[in-house]
Amino acid sequence: MKVIFLDVDGVLNSAQDGYSIRLKTDSHLKLLQYIVKETGAKIVLSSSWRIGFTPASKNLLARFKEYGLELMDCTPELSRACRGDEIRKWLNDTEYIVERFVILDDEANMAEFAEKNLVQTDTNVGLQEKETIKCIKMLNA
Repeated sequence: MKVIFLDVDGVLNSAQDGYSIRLKTDSHLKLLQYIVKETGAKIVLSSSWRIGFTPASKNLLARFKEYGLELMDCTPELSRACRGDEIRKWLNDTEYIVERFVILDDEANMAEFAEKNLVQTDTNVGLQEKETIKCIKMLNA
């Protein structure tokens, strides 16, 4: 299985749209949809949006539905841990065999995964074509 560990703020929204919880920039969702279509990857939410069922998380699920995207799972919330630690815990605990994965995030706090698995977006503009291509290449390698 291939997995996309997905952040939301700075990836599916950006500074340009005020980090809108409405995820009103459709191009970001279209690019994520394209990555999933081209790779068959499953989405695991690693964003802080995974914590609690908030208006933002409800909106995320609604917007995913519009684009035929599904959320497979969420990483665990670990106190005083970086996002990379939470991803490692998910990888260690999952019953699935993960062949390849990417971390799609605007932050770099990914522990040992920063070098080989991180596709970092620019928080000012969110997910763009260059990151989309990089994700597809990494997942389909």
